[in-house]
Amino acid sequence: MVKEAFAGKGALAISASVVFCGLTLYAAGQVLDYLFRDVDPKRKEQIQKEEQDAIETEEPVTEPV
Repeated sequence: MVKEAFAGKGALAISASVVFCGLTLYAAGQVLDYLFRDVDPKRKEQIQKEEQDAIETEEPVTEPV
């Protein structure tokens, strides 16, 4: 009976550590994605396309301000 109780506690400790490691790795990945978002080539292309679209849709100024 004592052996079964220790086995249950061991499995609980292992599963808790696996969950903690998984959450830590996920959070680290999210932080790194946020920190290096300017380096992502796909994002750079998207930003350039959005800026180009914004430039094309602006109305030209006829008089100097």
